[in-house]
This record gives sequence, C-alpha cells and structure tokens, in this order.
Amino acid sequence: MLTDKLVFRIHRLLGLTAGLFILMLTLTGSVLVLDSQVDGWLNPGVVTVAPGEARPGEARPGAARQPADVLLASARRQYPSATLLNMRLYAGEPDRATRVELKEKGERIWVYVNPYTGAVTGTREREKAFVRRMRELHESLLWEPYGGYIMGLVGLCLLGSVLTGAWYYRKSLLGVFSMGVRWNKSRRIVYADLHKYLGVVALLFMTWMGATGVFFHWEHLERSFGNGPQRPKTEVTPPTITTVDAYLTRSQQAIPQLTPDLIAFPEAPDRPLVVRGNTPESNRMLGRFTAAVEFDALTGAQQKVFRAEEADAEYKLEHVFEELHFGRFGGPVTQILWIVMALATAVVSVTGLLIWWVKR
Repeated sequence: MLTDKLVFRIHRLLGLTAGLFILMLTLTGSVLVLDSQVDGWLNPGVVTVAPGEARPGEARPGAARQPADVLLASARRQYPSATLLNMRLYAGEPDRATRVELKEKGERIWVYVNPYTGAVTGTREREKAFVRRMRELHESLLWEPYGGYIMGLVGLCLLGSVLTGAWYYRKSLLGVFSMGVRWNKSRRIVYADLHKYLGVVALLFMTWMGATGVFFHWEHLERSFGNGPQRPKTEVTPPTITTVDAYLTRSQQAIPQLTPDLIAFPEAPDRPLVVRGNTPESNRMLGRFTAAVEFDALTGAQQKVFRAEEADAEYKLEHVFEELHFGRFGGPVTQILWIVMALATAVVSVTGLLIWWVKR
C-alpha cells in the first residue's frame, strides 16, 4: 500500500541520490541560460567588438559590416588547410564578432573576425571554451555517452522527488506562504522551512526541468540501440567553399525578410550548404533559427526552403522543449527568472541534504 510514510521514503531516497547532481545542474544551467553573455564577459576583445570602431592604426570603417566573403577569407588565412564547418554571423548583435568554426587535425577551432574591419580578433579550441565545457558537464558530466545516461537517470530522480514531495505535503502546500521561514528556530527547522517554501515556489519549474531533461537524454538511449541519428564513421572530403555572399542573397530572395545568422557548410559532397536565420514573424518558441534554405554545394542549385512553422509536430515539440528548458524564449526577462528559479532549486537540493545530515 502506498502510504505517506513510504512516499516520504521514496522522496528522500530520490532526493539524496540526485542531490549533488541537481546542485551542479542548477549552477551550470544558470551559465547556459546566459551562455552568449558569459562568453562575451570572459573574452572581451575576442568575442565582443566595438561597433564601427577600428583597431589602432586602421582607418575608421564606420558602422557598415564587411561582406561575409571578406570575413570568411580572413578566417581561412589563419588555417588555410582546415575544413569549414560553420559560420555564425550574429546579425542581431552589433557588438559580437563573427565566428567561423573549422576543423584542423581533428580539433574544432573557433576563429573570431571583427565584422567591421575584417581583422581576426582571436582563435581558440572549441572544446576548451568555458561555456562549451559547462554545456558538456551539464549534459554528460564530461563523459560522453555514459554521462548522458547518468544525467537521464538524474532527471528521473528529480522528477520523482518533486512529485513525491508534492504528494507528501499536499495538504499544506500553500500553507508554507503563511508560515514563511522561522529563522529563530533550530537549524533543522530553518532547513526544513526553506526546503518546503522554495520547493513550492519552484515546484512547476523543477517538474518541467526534470521532464524535459529526461526527454533530451532519451536520444542517448535511442542512439545506443541504433534508433537515433547516426554520426558518420569515416572522414570524407567536403567540397571547397570560397564564397558565401551569393548564398546569403539567394536565401533572402527565397524567404523574404530573412535575416541570415548561420551558414552550415557541407560535411560531404552529397550534403547541402544551409543558410539559417529568422524573419520578423518567426515564432521564437520554435528554436534559435526558424527558417533555412538548402543549396547543392556542388552546383549551387537551391534544394529546399524550410520554415519551422510548417515543420512536423515532433520538430516543434523538441524545439519548444529546448526553449522552455533554457528560458531563452522571452529574452532577458525569462532568462533572469529561470536563473532565480534555478538558484531556488539549488537551495532546495542543499537544504534537503542538510536535513538528512542533521537527522541522520
């Protein structure tokens, strides 16, 4: 029989099992909510630029951006034998350097180019970037693919802990707001009050984080059983791309009012070159990029026009979940709210461990 006592034991077991993992997830997740901003703060002068300003000794170019071909050529001169992977234009961020990702001797390299001067501002290995390491820690404990399986189980533990806690305290959930936190009581009572109060405040947030976390890690299980998307097992030589401006112009002709933001270069001769971006009518809930045009990399012929609003239900569901998971859909307002909720979740996790420690 499922008694309240048994439910509490399950709640405690799941919480203790996932407690430290959840603490790590809330901290790394807070970084990822602001990944672009954090990267800029940590790498000023490389990732960020002053719009329209020239470097010492250079002519002032004004606020006009250089053609994408000029920026690409600057990056290619740094690594002439590297394979092009993608080019991020950051069209909506005037203080952001254009980023070209290349692959050289098995290493993925980010080359940053000032979009106003065409000068390279810096280079770095992608896997050593702080925000990249935080994402890998958040998703797979820096131990792919096995860490991903562990984090999927952590998501289940978080979801189970939240649901069992809500059930156990179901009769007094809203009562925590009238009682508050009794700071003048013993440590155990303070920990318990904080745990319950913030647990109710962040109840829906924690439920959603647990559910979407499990959803995202399901792909790891699919791939392990051969049902998910498979990565190429052998290296192939992609076609050489030397110009992109023509593709950008044609993509804007194919999708009126498109603002191109990412160029994905073909990984193999039979793969397309893809220009991704957004339009003023784009639904931000459907992902970071909601429109795309594909071109045959060998002939230049347009192959496909994609709009997220016309995609199937599975595509929409995946991207809505991602936007809601990381709080990007509402800009700074939802980003700040998500960080506050993540920190509340961290306190819930820590106080749960402290309650167990004091009572053990």
